[in-house]
Amino acid sequence: MGRIFLNSLPKAGTNLLSRALDLANFEYGKLGVAETLLIGDYYHARQLLRRSFFERDPLVVGLLVQAPVRRAWLDRKLGAICDGGYVTGHANASAGLLALLSRHNYTVLQMIRDPKDVLLSYVHYVAGEPRHYLHDAYKVQSLENRIRTTLRGGRICGLDVPPFSTMLRRVQAWIDMPNTTVVRFEDLVGPKGGGSDDCQAAAFDQLSRVTGVRFTPSEIAPKLFGKSSTFRKGRIGMAEEELCEYTLQEVDQELGGFREAWGYA
Repeated sequence: MGRIFLNSLPKAGTNLLSRALDLANFEYGKLGVAETLLIGDYYHARQLLRRSFFERDPLVVGLLVQAPVRRAWLDRKLGAICDGGYVTGHANASAGLLALLSRHNYTVLQMIRDPKDVLLSYVHYVAGEPRHYLHDAYKVQSLENRIRTTLRGGRICGLDVPPFSTMLRRVQAWIDMPNTTVVRFEDLVGPKGGGSDDCQAAAFDQLSRVTGVRFTPSEIAPKLFGKSSTFRKGRIGMAEEELCEYTLQEVDQELGGFREAWGYA
């Protein structure tokens, strides 16, 4: 059966695909490969136990903030996941991470979603989640200013945060790899999220072919939607409904190239 590495943009449907894997009897390995390995609650303990201090070429993870993690620590964690298990990630592609995933027989699933909807969902999440490492900066801003802060990046809450487009570029590197299977949120979410039964069934079929495990629509679809505590609305096209015309124009200008490349223009 092998193991699964479920990588995604934050707020692109990680929990939706995780739920599908759970319902297909994959076991979650309780590991997320992201900058939160080092940043967040218990900051000092995370730094002490996981950070790479002395390696000449550390294993750097994190789609947004880059975090140097000890190779030996992550190697041990990935290797401890059982056959038929999966881990999640918001990780940039690197030769080091790819080598570890290959060594431990991981299949890579890359979850994507319309970048406009990801952007909207992300700023709502950060502003509403006190434990997020950027929460203090986002909670005091209007929705439009949160959008601009995310698009532009900068020095935020003591961290050097790159523009949102940098995160998309790092995802593009996964998409360009020949052994990555891309799963689209808009296909997987189904009618309850504004999609269709046919696209959802096709997504389940894709997962069945890649993993070798049957994802049966009649068993999985009724239990799939909205089970996560971080799942806000999960609908297609939310950015068009919530953002003003001027902000939408700014978002389109910044993200138009990625939306076109990913089939959302």
